[in-house]
Amino acid sequence: MVEKLIKFEKECGYLELNLKLIDLADRFDTNSTYLSKTINQYKGKNFSQYLNDLRIQYAVTKLKKEKKLRKYTVKALAEEFGFNNSESFAKAFHSNTGLHPSYFIKKLNEDLTGI
Repeated sequence: MVEKLIKFEKECGYLELNLKLIDLADRFDTNSTYLSKTINQYKGKNFSQYLNDLRIQYAVTKLKKEKKLRKYTVKALAEEFGFNNSESFAKAFHSNTGLHPSYFIKKLNEDLTGI
């Protein structure tokens, strides 16, 4: 099961919109209870936290590397990174980084232009 999670992470499967524990369990040919316990045991978080953390880590990396993404609205960024709405994206981003997405992007742009 852990190997399947590693493959899932490498292939960025977490970016899929509306991904539910039961859907992922079906893909892994297991049940949702076992998958949930595996994520809790090996990742130290529940499924929702696991997905959000992966998505935000990906978002931070992409925002640092791809300047064009910094021009997107928060809503567009949310969709790009697998969130259903801008509110859940902004909340997850803030809890993960301590910054709101718009402020993070502003700081990135300032750091790169030397302001």
